[in-house]
Amino acid sequence: MTPDYSMMQELLRTSVPDCTPATLHGVITGLLTSGAPDIDEDDIATLMQQEFTPVIAQLVSRLITTTRSQLQELDYSFQLLLPQDEATLAARVLALGSWCDSFTAGFSAGFVQAESALDEEGREALTDIAQLAGLMDEETDELDDEEGDYMELVEYVRMATVTLYQQLGTPLAAEEPTEEISPFMAPDGDEHLLH
Repeated sequence: MTPDYSMMQELLRTSVPDCTPATLHGVITGLLTSGAPDIDEDDIATLMQQEFTPVIAQLVSRLITTTRSQLQELDYSFQLLLPQDEATLAARVLALGSWCDSFTAGFSAGFVQAESALDEEGREALTDIAQLAGLMDEETDELDDEEGDYMELVEYVRMATVTLYQQLGTPLAAEEPTEEISPFMAPDGDEHLLH
């Protein structure tokens, strides 16, 4: 079950004011999708350069478990953690941009396979998600009738994420490691990194 965005936002605001649920979920999803081995709340805290209180650490741990479970479902039940429909469209667009930016950061930190592990569709999906991170910088005052466009973007990012996870993050993909490299550490040579 996807956590409630508003409740999470209040919880994070008191302990980690620079972090939104969208940011947190984007980082977690990016790491899981990259094919990184088992991750936990300490990995997320390190990557985000934050100190988590025990309550936030427990929340992050549950979010990791929920997100991994959704990504593994065959019915494509994975959903982005974004503000609900009651929020303004401008706020939801900014959150989507933040989610994509954080996803890209998490993916980059966890991706240690050869670049050839990604096929053309996967590379295109990753590029598109990275470009959508620019939504954070867009003027959001002129979004009156763009609800349909927003929903299409969310759906595209959702399916692109599932596509990437199926290529890199599934147990099947993990059975073929290219070499032993610790996640969150830069491997020797640039051939393992996507830029």
